Amino acid sequence: MMRKHHKIASMAATAVMIASGLSAAATGTATASVASDLAAARACTADAPRFTSYAGTGSSDPSYYPARGTWLTTTTRCNDINLKLDATRSVRTCFKSGTSWNCNGWKPLTAGRWGTAATDVLDGTKFFLQFSGTARVSGQIDY
Repeated sequence: MMRKHHKIASMAATAVMIASGLSAAATGTATASVASDLAAARACTADAPRFTSYAGTGSSDPSYYPARGTWLTTTTRCNDINLKLDATRSVRTCFKSGTSWNCNGWKPLTAGRWGTAATDVLDGTKFFLQFSGTARVSGQIDY
């Protein structure tokens, strides 16, 4: 009886070691990928300029940036449109498409943390931002 318990315990320990090794390897790969993404994001957002949006006038006219009738154009500096807001708000990005604009869905962004308003945006794309609510919002932006 003692032999069976010893053999079962040994097999269980081996299984735990194998599972741990596989888990550590998978975690290591995921961690490396996340670290690489964070490093690229930090390089992109280093010295990002500050901005303040314009106040909206109602539910169908939310706060926006930049000024009406103008837009921003993505650069080679960043792959995404990145924001670090001073207050928690939702944002959506509106892209120029021919003679009209198409907006993506609202994305919540947490105050004091970098977040993306849009990802994998082609260089040279014209856009503007809308923020939930009518109050102005300030923060940093890089694109």
